[in-house]
Amino acid sequence: MSTEPSTNFEVPYDVIPLPSKGLLYPNKKETIEVRYLVGEDENILTSPNLLQSGKFIDVLLEKKIRSKELNPADLLVGDRNAILIWLRATGYGEMYPVTVIDPETGQEVETEIDLTTLKQKPLGANPDENGFFDFELPMSKKKIKFRLLTARDEDEINKRVEAQSKKKNSVADTVTFKLGTQVMSVDGNSDKEWIHNFVRVMPARDSLALRKYIADIEPGMDLNVTVEVPGGEPIESFLVIGPDFFWPDYGV
Repeated sequence: MSTEPSTNFEVPYDVIPLPSKGLLYPNKKETIEVRYLVGEDENILTSPNLLQSGKFIDVLLEKKIRSKELNPADLLVGDRNAILIWLRATGYGEMYPVTVIDPETGQEVETEIDLTTLKQKPLGANPDENGFFDFELPMSKKKIKFRLLTARDEDEINKRVEAQSKKKNSVADTVTFKLGTQVMSVDGNSDKEWIHNFVRVMPARDSLALRKYIADIEPGMDLNVTVEVPGGEPIESFLVIGPDFFWPDYGV
């Protein structure tokens, strides 16, 4: 742990390893300096306006990430999750309350998971000089170059889905828009409008294979958790990092 001056006090920070090892960032740094949560950060975590707008994570990371050479919005989604989990564990304790459904009884079970037991998932393939990855579609044999999503990309996709959900009888194009954002070229064609149209009519088998490969190589935190249930079999669940991740009870 290190400290730095802030007004008349020392703000502690630590060096956090990134799941991606920085391979897709200009500075190529494997770690990032992050300040610990302090009392005034709860103004961000409990701000109704920030929570409603969904910007509280962006505002929080702008303040907590000490390294200014990397914009928090340009973090890979998995790297951002690693930082958020570290902030939550060091700020409010490593035990995180979760509610799961017991498949045998259908009843809700309240328990806790230890955030420090979550494992990092490293980058599963080597990028080219542009930070892109190669994949050949199994059915059409098209050669794809794609990139991994950043926090900024994910936020834009979520905004689009939310806007579409408000339209009557509309079907959100989450899968195809997300793939269209990630795919950078198809057999050398890098026109984005053409790529988005191609993704819409891509054979389902190709779409599934590409999405599975992206999920396999994407770095981040393994959010699959096994929850122990008193007197019953362990339950497999998935940790969701949402608005209540830092402070599950905002009424406190």
